Amino acid sequence: MSTAPAPATAAQALTGLARIRPPGWLATPMPVDPVDLLVLARRVLAADHPGVNGRVSVVSARYTAAVFAVHRPPRESSLVLKLHADPAAYAGETLAYALLADTAPVARLYAEADQSRSLLLEYLPEPADWTGAQMPAVLAERVAAVHTASLRLPGEAAEAMAGFTLAALHGAPAPAWITDPSAYGEVLAAHLDAYGPDLVPLGHLDLKPEHLRRRPDGELVVLDVESVRPDVTGLIDLVTLPAVLRQAGHDLDPARVLGLYLDATAARGGNWTASSLKNALRAYTAATGLESLHGLDR
Repeated sequence: MSTAPAPATAAQALTGLARIRPPGWLATPMPVDPVDLLVLARRVLAADHPGVNGRVSVVSARYTAAVFAVHRPPRESSLVLKLHADPAAYAGETLAYALLADTAPVARLYAEADQSRSLLLEYLPEPADWTGAQMPAVLAERVAAVHTASLRLPGEAAEAMAGFTLAALHGAPAPAWITDPSAYGEVLAAHLDAYGPDLVPLGHLDLKPEHLRRRPDGELVVLDVESVRPDVTGLIDLVTLPAVLRQAGHDLDPARVLGLYLDATAARGGNWTASSLKNALRAYTAATGLESLHGLDR
């Protein structure tokens, strides 16, 4: 008797895309000792964010970055301090906030400091309540808002990002991580048809159920845009949506997920059809080495 394969988790949804870095690729990784981490955080606050005081606790620590909560007095809002060990990741996250801060539902960025590669962010300890039937549509809407954020940039910001638009990328050499440049060209052409030449094709959100948080006023926002890049397109996030929703307790048919994304992007200026989006997804698998679309193309 055969058994059906287990559905992909969010981590497994992008199998074939991951590129494993060799050990020791980062010259100065984050400390591993909690005491060393706290000492580093306090030193950064004193040097680069004077006036920000409070009890500091470690929220998470990875090879490349560490996140801390700065617990301030009751009348002052607590903050998140994020430190990067990887200069490229810091540059990418600051770019992402420059694009998303006023145009998409993401955590607020209050300050940044290039010397310490640190960010001061909005503290959002309350997770989203995933029990409501509307939550899959809410997540699709939040993701689509990020993917289309560059269509709503003010003039000066739009001019600064001109080198990253579809018009600039179309016909330019494919990124080094692309395995099939011709298929990548098909992906960009499909995005041109769907959005026009001025879109910056943002994608690669670190989607997890716990990364959707609730503000005190009830607004739901996306955490952690560190991994967002202006060349991978939003298709990478669409592929993970069914698995993320399943983790959050919403086991939707892939066709339903595709429909939610189509509706959400259409509301923000997109012109996808089910057929054109499925064709773009198939081209994306060829371009990147992605092993499965988990039923989104059926």
